Amino acid sequence: MAKSIGHESTGLVSQANLSAPSETRRPRVLVIAYACEPGRGSEPGVGWSLVQSVARFGELTVLVGPEHIGAIQEWERENPDSTIEFQLVNEPKWARWLPHAPTDKSRRHLIGYFIAYLGWQRSARRLAKKLHADRPFDVTHHATYSVYWLPSPGRRLPIPLAWGPVGGAVTTPSDMWRALGAKGIASELIDLIAVRVLSLAPATRRTWRKAAVRIAQSEETQARLGRPRPADVVLNHVMFTEVDRVAKPREDFILFLSSFETRKGVRLAVRGLAEAHPDVRMVIVGDGPERSALEGLIEELGLLDRVDLRGWLPYPEAMDLLDRAGAVVFAGVREEGGTALAEAMQRGAPVIVFANGGAKTVAESAIDPGRVRLVSPGSRQEIAEQFGAAMTHFYQASGLDNTPNLNTAEAHATLEAAIRAAIASG
Repeated sequence: MAKSIGHESTGLVSQANLSAPSETRRPRVLVIAYACEPGRGSEPGVGWSLVQSVARFGELTVLVGPEHIGAIQEWERENPDSTIEFQLVNEPKWARWLPHAPTDKSRRHLIGYFIAYLGWQRSARRLAKKLHADRPFDVTHHATYSVYWLPSPGRRLPIPLAWGPVGGAVTTPSDMWRALGAKGIASELIDLIAVRVLSLAPATRRTWRKAAVRIAQSEETQARLGRPRPADVVLNHVMFTEVDRVAKPREDFILFLSSFETRKGVRLAVRGLAEAHPDVRMVIVGDGPERSALEGLIEELGLLDRVDLRGWLPYPEAMDLLDRAGAVVFAGVREEGGTALAEAMQRGAPVIVFANGGAKTVAESAIDPGRVRLVSPGSRQEIAEQFGAAMTHFYQASGLDNTPNLNTAEAHATLEAAIRAAIASG
């Protein structure tokens, strides 16, 4: 079985550190990080956190995509003592013609992103080979846009590959499909079929075999990679999230902060509110295609006086709500992890989490389990009752700690041990 951070039975850090080779010099690490940018959320922010983690023990050269190089160069000007070398890798010229989002022509469509990324990989591989020939690396670490159904250019380099954290295998529990509606089921099926087909590509399967160490974001993804190897680990990428915070008194409202999409579970959260103590109120921050259905459900359930629907807020205002909320609900039914979940836990907030995929992995890694309530998959009514009970619990709770609730030091040690294990395998 793969070792997993946050699961006491594995003893991952102590075992891995005992087996890690003693280095007389900092290893040279080539990091593949298409998405990597300081001060950003989501995948770019995660990429930045991973780079900073590896830089604690390695000498880094980082290959990044064109979208992020401007912010990185600004950071380099502000941090002239940094020893990290960033190398811009441009996308192919044809990528400019890829489809963009119909509602925002300045943003590329998700399909367009992945097509451009595959083209970018070819350019990254060519530059990586040149850099390696000039001054050899000890290991390649493919850090971002690493999903189990796409290949890594690291498979073509003559050095060990540490691949991940790798995601992409979390699905909605089958007994919940009926609650998704026709559009949600169609989206689920399309995603499921597409990634399974892509995972059969020879380049992807070679990546599975080539990787000396496979770092999975969740147990679901680890299972998709086949029989676990001794060096495999489960380590969610949001475990590296660190925040600047000023502790504020917790208030008695429940917070939901996410886009209004079927898979984010905003309607599940509202149904949970209807099952909670009648004095519990909820602040909802976000917007999206589910808004009309959400507004109708709030009225249908008689919750108009208990729900404050804010829309999207500037980042500082949203973080202020995280700092003051009595609890934060994460109802996403197939999350790989969730940067917002990690930020909430690091800001000390109690969290109520749908127990599936990477979100379950992150929630179970809490330093203080008393500030976490997990909602198990089940029928829509069963889920609503569990959410309602958890909201009532935190509404009535007192004396809870308000300190960061994720062990980032353990995450850093786990990643270092995994990359050193890859080096040793070479």
